[in-house]
Amino acid sequence: MDFRHENIVINTNVGIRFWKSQTNINGYVPFHWHSSIEVVCVLHGQLTFSINGQHFKIRDNQFIIVPSGLVHDVSNTPNTAFVLQIPLPALKPYVMHPERTYFVNGRTDNPAYQQVIKLILRFGQLQATKPAGYRFDSQIVFVQLLKIFFTQLSDSKKQIVNDSSIKRIIIYINEHYREKLQAAQLARYFGYNPSYFSRLFKQQMGIDLTNYIYTVRLNQLHNDLLNSNDDISTLFQKNGLSNPRTTRQIFKKMFGCLPSDLRQH
Repeated sequence: MDFRHENIVINTNVGIRFWKSQTNINGYVPFHWHSSIEVVCVLHGQLTFSINGQHFKIRDNQFIIVPSGLVHDVSNTPNTAFVLQIPLPALKPYVMHPERTYFVNGRTDNPAYQQVIKLILRFGQLQATKPAGYRFDSQIVFVQLLKIFFTQLSDSKKQIVNDSSIKRIIIYINEHYREKLQAAQLARYFGYNPSYFSRLFKQQMGIDLTNYIYTVRLNQLHNDLLNSNDDISTLFQKNGLSNPRTTRQIFKKMFGCLPSDLRQH
């Protein structure tokens, strides 16, 4: 069950990971989760998060808070963003059971929302310039952010319920996407009725099971096109993409260009 998109490498004096993310191409990260709270603040461009079947489009000067342990995926256009990953141990002095906290997203008209934007920009400035006393100021800004997150942007009526069964399914798909995966086969493997299995996945993830499998394959094709010199037709076969025409159509819809265009770029 220890499957996360990336490990937390602390790089600030306040015990969190913080960096400026920049990309000039469309991209996608399949379903994953973190044992931390993740905050993404978009400076330019757009990211789309899918969390619990809900879709959140994050644009310029907007942010999202992803609770710890919650399964989500992310698609993006070219963008620049600040990313904060807050490990649960960093929250112990301030919050009891932060792993259970559910956050309210998308309330851009909330004054607290606008205050968070200002604080994140301030934190980024401190980390980039490191003026005299910046460690003190960083700690102050960090605590101010936490106070807003947990007192004004949390939903006390909801708590995180980690469904280990759906996570096992995602792990299996993400590791076996090259194989001929079918809903009925996966249902038998995990001990479900096939029709119930497909409904369960769609209900919890907000995407059809077959479509998700195809999306994972296309994402890996995207990575291989950028990081290998293998022939495109070879990469189609390697990633279980047996219909070149359909692959090209969906790839262009997903990433904004054809596989051959991406390879050239």
